[in-house]
Amino acid sequence: MAQNSKIGWTDHTQNFWWGCHKVSEECRHCYISGIMRRGGYEPFAGPMRTKNWSNPRRWNRAANQSGKRLRVFTCSMSDFFHPGADAWRDEAWDVIRACESLDWLILTKRPELIEDRLPDDWGDGFPNVWLGTTAGSTKSLARVDLLTQIPAAVRFVSAEPLLEAIDLRPYLDSLDWVITGCERAKKGERRLMDLDWVREIDSHCTAFGVPHFFKQYYKDDLGLPREDGILDGEVRQGWPQSPHLVNRL
Repeated sequence: MAQNSKIGWTDHTQNFWWGCHKVSEECRHCYISGIMRRGGYEPFAGPMRTKNWSNPRRWNRAANQSGKRLRVFTCSMSDFFHPGADAWRDEAWDVIRACESLDWLILTKRPELIEDRLPDDWGDGFPNVWLGTTAGSTKSLARVDLLTQIPAAVRFVSAEPLLEAIDLRPYLDSLDWVITGCERAKKGERRLMDLDWVREIDSHCTAFGVPHFFKQYYKDDLGLPREDGILDGEVRQGWPQSPHLVNRL
């Protein structure tokens, strides 16, 4: 089945709802606002339910037929744990639970809200859910600390946009994956990423045996960002060892 996402670390994106609110510096140039406004919606009025809830079951059937698991970035146009979506989240968990051949990548900027919004049967984590938080600045590292206290089959950090040098070493024993990438925004607005920040994270991930996925960077601040994952002549786009990942190898 063809991918419906151009994001390098996922096959599909599934938005159970659209709309969010900015909560930190990583949100300053959030892509959600431009996409929603072009569609005639106000992006920061809070989440609104979408109509495409049947897609995951179709992807799940395709995964079963092919024998290959598919990754689904969950709520790329919102935040899965946004309190404004409380009315629909149980139903979303039902879909996630039923689509066992999909690996659901749930990335949040609100890890403090996770525990109270997990399903009753979460236990040590659903084997098909990768739970992550965004932390691209030192101030946001408190989110990582909160994430490491939540049981999950896979825990990951997205340091995208990476806004400064950050030290993930205190948390890497409890993480399974780290994503890095620059900020995507208009020239003159975007805050540039220093590749030395990426090198340091890559070095620390290697030392702790944690896969690192280097997603994107601007070369000389020109044109579109490169997404080849090349760092010092080597592709650095590793994957975590999820309970089901053996089907990908």
